[in-house]
Amino acid sequence: MDTASDAATTQADPTTEPEADPAIERLDRIGTLLEEVVDDNTAVTTSMNQLVQSQRALSADLSRELGELRKDMSAGLVHRTLKDLCLQLIGPLGAMEAMLDRADFTDPEIVSGHVKSLVVTLHGVLNRMGAERITVDVGVEAFNPAKHRCVNVVGPQDSPFPDAPPRTVVRIVEDGYLLADRLLNPAVVEIMADSAPASASAE
Repeated sequence: MDTASDAATTQADPTTEPEADPAIERLDRIGTLLEEVVDDNTAVTTSMNQLVQSQRALSADLSRELGELRKDMSAGLVHRTLKDLCLQLIGPLGAMEAMLDRADFTDPEIVSGHVKSLVVTLHGVLNRMGAERITVDVGVEAFNPAKHRCVNVVGPQDSPFPDAPPRTVVRIVEDGYLLADRLLNPAVVEIMADSAPASASAE
């Protein structure tokens, strides 16, 4: 009787805690872990944003420094180039001025020597600046408006190449130049005239 009474009392006791459900405990642990993962992701995202901002700031600083360096280098190169070109021109210019001051043109060899020296110097200056003379095969090459400028059309009687076909370059009046493979100044040329019409020849 006492045992049965005790069992009944135990079942009826409202203060007795029920046993915990293992599934609920696992769900609680998973929830806690997920919260920790979210916190970690937030921290990682914040760190990545800070890193990106730092990289952008560093990139801006590098770009600014490179820009300043380019300016300094460009200014230095331009100064050295102009200095070299000026030094090349000073000698021939002084010789020509001295010749003009003396007004002595009696010796054609001296005059020719000064002029040739100036021509060589000017060609050297153009070459150092990257300018290249346009090569023209006179008497063979046809007129090309992309690199020639015609200033005169000549007939067979006035041409050094009387048998050249029409529109053939027969004389160079002034050399043309290219700069970095681009046209700087076209070659000034004279070309062969078109053949006279047959009817006109017969008349």
